[in-house]
Amino acid sequence: MATPEFDNDLGDSDDYETDLELEESEVVLQQEYDPVSEMTRRYRSVCRRMGVVPASTFLRHLADRELSMDHYGLGPEGTKCIATALKINTFIESLSLEDNWMTGEGGVYMADMLKENPNITDISLANNRLCSEGAEAMGDMLVENRSLRTINLSENKFSDRDAMFFAGAMQSNRHLEELNLSGNEFSEVGGGFMGAGIGANDTLTILNLSWNHLRQKGVFALCRGIRSNNTLQWLDVSWNGFDDEGASGLATVLKYNEVLTYLDLTNNRISAKGAMKMAKALFVNKTLQTLRLGKNPIGMDGSLQLLKAVRGNEQSGMHVLDLTDVLLSQEFLDLYTVVRQERPHFSVTHGGVGQDLGWVVGDIKKLRRDPMQVFQDYIWQNHTRVITVFQSFNREDGDKVTREAFKRGIKGAKIPLSPYEIEHMLDKLDSDGDGMISYGDVMAGQKELFKKKREEEWKKYTEVLEERRRRRQVKEKLEGAMDVLDKEPRTAEAWIRALHRMKVKQTPSRSSTRSGSRLGLSRPASRASSTQPGTAEGTPREPLERAPQLMSVVGSVWKRAHRNERSSTASPVSDQPRPMLSRAGSAASRAGADPRT
Repeated sequence: MATPEFDNDLGDSDDYETDLELEESEVVLQQEYDPVSEMTRRYRSVCRRMGVVPASTFLRHLADRELSMDHYGLGPEGTKCIATALKINTFIESLSLEDNWMTGEGGVYMADMLKENPNITDISLANNRLCSEGAEAMGDMLVENRSLRTINLSENKFSDRDAMFFAGAMQSNRHLEELNLSGNEFSEVGGGFMGAGIGANDTLTILNLSWNHLRQKGVFALCRGIRSNNTLQWLDVSWNGFDDEGASGLATVLKYNEVLTYLDLTNNRISAKGAMKMAKALFVNKTLQTLRLGKNPIGMDGSLQLLKAVRGNEQSGMHVLDLTDVLLSQEFLDLYTVVRQERPHFSVTHGGVGQDLGWVVGDIKKLRRDPMQVFQDYIWQNHTRVITVFQSFNREDGDKVTREAFKRGIKGAKIPLSPYEIEHMLDKLDSDGDGMISYGDVMAGQKELFKKKREEEWKKYTEVLEERRRRRQVKEKLEGAMDVLDKEPRTAEAWIRALHRMKVKQTPSRSSTRSGSRLGLSRPASRASSTQPGTAEGTPREPLERAPQLMSVVGSVWKRAHRNERSSTASPVSDQPRPMLSRAGSAASRAGADPRT
């Protein structure tokens, strides 16, 4: 059988591709794919199209687990470029883009990116002025996102209405664990939305709502939500406006809550009344470990009740009681020493020890009394000398004594000075700052005290002289008015003219006001009487009482000037009231004519 002949002239075998070779080429292409290069290409392409200069920091850290680009001034355009590249990034897990002026437009770009990126778990977009547009975009993103565990949206000018979007996100999202919405503008309405969201959430463990405007109804709604929540462990509501009513609401929550371990109520206008409510809650609560009540006017009584509650609760888990800028009593310190022995892990932060809060005004400590004056009073009362007291402080018989030895000496002598007053006095005495107080320093302080007292006495003396001068001027004016009255008829109109010359209307004295009220000459009434319709000029008005009833206006000067005259010139006619004349009538009387004609 003949073998068939085949045409073997196929040319070079390299000119043909087999299926095996095609598969191998695809594998090579897959191995050569570089995600970083692809992100770089996308980022540069979008930057070129948007007219944005590419950020080298972003390109260098595309393959890192953390990326921080705070304060880069990206703006909405720069944010869009970064968001486009991050959509396909599988390396970055923690992203921080704080203070980049994204505005609401940039917030929308970041929200779209987070919907597609499944790798980022921690993001911070604080201080980017996202406003309402960004709040709505972030709320929608949180409803869909399943990878985020922590998000920081503080200081973005979110309003009460914007809280609605985050409340909806908290109700739907079952993966977010930490939410920071501090430094926004949530008030009563916003607090209501946040309370509803917290009550429906079962995954959130950390919530920061500090530096908002939560008050009254918003606080109560927030408390209801916290009471219904079983996962929230860390709550910061400092620098709001809770006051005593809000503290009472949180105290009620603490009585039943078994999850919360950290509570910050710093600077919330809580007084001793609110502290008492919190103390009752601490007497029952078993889980709270840190309570911050610093910068609140709770007073010594409030702080003492808090410490007593911690000690009285044997099952209390308290570790830290923060009372920053709150003055404590000596009784508090004595009890704190006992509590520290019983619970070595317990600590208190406070603002010092004082006798009362009366000498603290606002945020600046101002002494009502001079500590050096108290020291000098002690020397006078005990009939001793400065050198004797200083030597009792100086046990080493040297020329100087340390600050600590001086403090011990003051306490040993039982000089009534608080620790802050002692420090204030030592700061003045130790002018060179070497930490040593010499006898010369004490004498210099005493001389300064005497100089200050002399200045105060001189000031009082000059004030007395000024008051005497002012009274002398008033007396001269009254005497001048009496001279006028001696020359003119003693009618009520003459008295009024004299009072006008004394400028009684501009600066009425106490006596003139009182006498005017007796005579019915109050300003509105006199004006009304001078402008009554239908009263012709020259027509006699209602008679006013005579001059003897006006003597209280000029006081003792008038009495002395007319005592003899009244006794010698009294007549039945003078006891009758005269009709009050108009100016035309008085001029006619002075000319000798009958004013009635």
